[in-house]
Amino acid sequence: MSIPEKYLAIKNKFAEAFRTGNFSPIATIPLDDLKLAKIHLSAESSLPYYSLLLQTLTEREKSSVETPEGIKVAGVETNYAKNQHIFLAHRLVEEILVEKLKKMIERNKYFWVEAKNTDVGKISSEVLGKIKKSGFFIAIMTGQHELKDGNFTANSWLLEQKAAALAFGQRPFVLIEERVERHYAGFVQTDEQMVSFNRITFDSKAEVIVKKIDEIYKKSLSQGLI
Repeated sequence: MSIPEKYLAIKNKFAEAFRTGNFSPIATIPLDDLKLAKIHLSAESSLPYYSLLLQTLTEREKSSVETPEGIKVAGVETNYAKNQHIFLAHRLVEEILVEKLKKMIERNKYFWVEAKNTDVGKISSEVLGKIKKSGFFIAIMTGQHELKDGNFTANSWLLEQKAAALAFGQRPFVLIEERVERHYAGFVQTDEQMVSFNRITFDSKAEVIVKKIDEIYKKSLSQGLI
């Protein structure tokens, strides 16, 4: 029986993580996908990457619990939905889109924070601190490198920031440009967190996310979770 492409991709991520010691690409794989990967890849249980898969699955099952309020990670005090600061992850070349989003955030009486220009290409302690302290996270993922089929990759630096947000118990929102191949944007917990846009629809799609954040924050406030 052949292994579905989805789980072959997961296999390759674990094999690469085992080889390089870079575990960030596997940090964003949903728990349910890890459980199914364990089944689909069980014929290769003697291979080193499979041991890493089992270890990761065990740790994720012990340390994280999915709740309507977000991901609660053992040992991490999450600020998800606890304040009105929104971390913005974006490419520097997308100044027009970013400025539009910043103005929307300000109109809705929220605050934005972002990485400095000097932080490009690295996840500094300052960037991590901003992500951890923020109540929400939005990434704008636009096309970077063109593929043979005419679609594009996304920026890997933004994926690293999103992975950090997930590790801090966030439920990150991702505005993904239509021409970006979906798998280059990584994973989130629910479909509603991944919003596709083009240059014409960006304003309306971004507004949807800001309004959703406002709903989540006000719900947390009313429930005494803040």
